Amino acid sequence: MNLGNQIAMIRKEQQLTQEKFGELFHVTRQTVSNWENEKSYPDLQTLIDISNRFDISLDTLLKEDSKMVTAIDRERALGTMKREKSIIDFFTGAGTGFVASCLFSPYSAKRNVIIIIGLVMIGIGWYKKAKYDKTVFKYMTENETSQN
Repeated sequence: MNLGNQIAMIRKEQQLTQEKFGELFHVTRQTVSNWENEKSYPDLQTLIDISNRFDISLDTLLKEDSKMVTAIDRERALGTMKREKSIIDFFTGAGTGFVASCLFSPYSAKRNVIIIIGLVMIGIGWYKKAKYDKTVFKYMTENETSQN
C-alpha cells in the first residue's frame, strides 16, 4: 500500500475530515488531499508526527512506498548538492573579488597577500567544483540506471 492510501486509511479510521487531519499537522485540507492523491508527500518531520500521533511505525509508513523513499532520497541529495554549490560559489566569488580589488591598488606586501589568498580561494572553489561535478555525474548515471 502506498503512503497516500495509508494516510487516507489512517484519517478515515480516526473519523477525521481532511480539514481536521490537516489541522493536526498544521497544513491545509488541500495539502492532505495532495498527499492522499500522491501529488506531493509530507516532509519527514510531519511523517514522524503522524507516526507518533497514530502509533504507526515509520517503517510501516515508508517502506511500502518505494516511490516515496525515492522522492525523499532525491530531495536529500538535491539539498546536499545545493549547499555544496553555495560553498563553491562563495569561494570562487570571494576569491575573484579579492584578486580583482587588488589589481588597481599600489604594490605592497598586503596587496600581495590578499592576491595570494584570493587565488587560493579560487583554487579551492575549482577543486570543490570538480568534486561536485563528479558527484552530480555519478548521481545522474545512478538514476538513469535505476530508471531502466
